[in-house]
Amino acid sequence: MTKLEGGTGMFGKRQLRKLLTVGVFLFLFFTVAFGDLMEDITNIVKGISPEIHGMYNALSLNMWNASLIYEDSKLAIGLRLHDESTRSESYKLGFITMKRPVDKSYFNFMAFVGQVHGVALTIGYESYSIPVTGFEKTYYISTNQVLQSEYSKTWLSLPSIPLGETVIGPFALNYEGFSLSKLGNEEPKIEINIKRGYALIDTLPLSFVQIGGIYSFGMFLFADKSLEQGAIVNLGWDFDEGRLVGVLGGRLFIDFQDFRFFFATFGTYIPSSQNVKYGVWFRFLSPISGDLIIQNNVAYFKLRFSE
Repeated sequence: MTKLEGGTGMFGKRQLRKLLTVGVFLFLFFTVAFGDLMEDITNIVKGISPEIHGMYNALSLNMWNASLIYEDSKLAIGLRLHDESTRSESYKLGFITMKRPVDKSYFNFMAFVGQVHGVALTIGYESYSIPVTGFEKTYYISTNQVLQSEYSKTWLSLPSIPLGETVIGPFALNYEGFSLSKLGNEEPKIEINIKRGYALIDTLPLSFVQIGGIYSFGMFLFADKSLEQGAIVNLGWDFDEGRLVGVLGGRLFIDFQDFRFFFATFGTYIPSSQNVKYGVWFRFLSPISGDLIIQNNVAYFKLRFSE
């Protein structure tokens, strides 16, 4: 009886060991297979190169040379023509010849027809030499509305300049701005207008922020050397309401696993008008790239998979 129980116990342990081995093998197999599947799906999606673009009351999903447009509950199909040209320069690094990108220019033209029809054109340019500059402009014209958006950036760094017995500088500037407007006389007026500029003159950090009709100047605190991160404390004037206002905010880089982006927010509160005026700007770097910009409940976004 004892031996039988012992034999049964040994037989049970061997079965349990086999089951555990098979279970671990299946778990690893499905984990690897699922990981490979997700990687394959990601590669397929990147190959398709989807891009989603949202402006006021209009949304487009772009894949290859085709687009699906949704505007004010109406659908349309679009065809795209796009091109990109990158210019590089060669230089010697020891016995190796290296290439460095100098600038890039691109355009994207789309014509769409359906329940709504129209055209959209985007042109852009980026320079990678110091000063780093760039711009992008989009015109969206449909049977219902005409939209225009514009993005620009500048980054420069200059050494100290001797002036008599004194030295001025060094200087650094980091500027970025975006605007979106709906053209015409329709009310309410739809627009986004956010601009921020950070400057460093010797050790004096300065900031400029525009949120719609608010223009403000002040200090850029806790800034890094690239002027990409920091907090702002500004004093400005609200031209819409004709009053002095304070503006607080800042910009922060966030790196969470593979998800990397900049988060910027600026805002002011006007008690007498019971109104909070604000601007929020996400600049995504990976695994998706693009922007999500919100100002006073009006939003714009353009997102695509990073290369």
